[in-house]
Amino acid sequence: MNSRNISINSVKKNPLLLFIAVLTVISVSCEKEVILDLSDREGLYLIVEANIDDTSPGQWIRLSYSSSYYDVSEGRPVRNAIVKVNDGETDFIFTESDIDSLKGYYINENIGGELTDVSYKLTIEHDDKIFVSRSEYRPVPEIDSITLRLSFFSQIGLIDEKRYDIFIHFSELHGKGDHYLVDLDIAGTLVTASPAQKTVISDENLGKYVSRSVATISEDEIMEGDILTLKMRSISREKYEFYQIFFFQTDLSGNPFAGAPPANIPTNMSEGARGFFQVSSVSSASKEFRPLKR
Repeated sequence: MNSRNISINSVKKNPLLLFIAVLTVISVSCEKEVILDLSDREGLYLIVEANIDDTSPGQWIRLSYSSSYYDVSEGRPVRNAIVKVNDGETDFIFTESDIDSLKGYYINENIGGELTDVSYKLTIEHDDKIFVSRSEYRPVPEIDSITLRLSFFSQIGLIDEKRYDIFIHFSELHGKGDHYLVDLDIAGTLVTASPAQKTVISDENLGKYVSRSVATISEDEIMEGDILTLKMRSISREKYEFYQIFFFQTDLSGNPFAGAPPANIPTNMSEGARGFFQVSSVSSASKEFRPLKR
């Protein structure tokens, strides 16, 4: 018997297979052509990528236009915008980059070293519109340590390759309402580049001390002696919910704001712009990689 086919006798002996077979027949008999109206949204929205943190004085904000739903490339850059961030007293002006490879990037060389525990306002002026967003700078716990464990399937030998679960350990801040995003670097390269690869944590159900798996890597992604670095940043509840929703959605381009995603993804930008403005404090810790035995 072909492995792809199920015999009549095996279906009769197995109620589950019978149930699946019935569902298959029903679904096939009811099948009809469905045409999705995925209109071209190219250039319809302003897309804002604005993640300001205290890791270095220089920070950037990227502006682009939305791309077509089926276009896997990045949207075209926004030129000649006026971009500034205000902390209640000072305007930090972001200057448009004149480097060809950084078109659409607006840069400020000082703001990262000046962040304080206040609310920040982002203002973007472009095409006779003013786009506004606000974000609060909040503290983040210090990372105590990083540990590695063989994944469950590697421990019991169900897979040939070794896979490692990476755990973060830290003491939670006093009170509730804190949210964090964790990224992984290996040998200076960001491994968790896409939103779906990142880990977000809410302190809603956390104890005073946290030990949590935040990433899994395979042995072919790392070499002995490589430095693993975890970076944990404070984020707002809205940004936490943004990632939670994104995790359950699929987009052909990997960009949640390209075209028309399956459902609305949160944004804290005004005037119909898409994207997110987030001001964060960051803590980090590193560990030299040594392979583990089974």
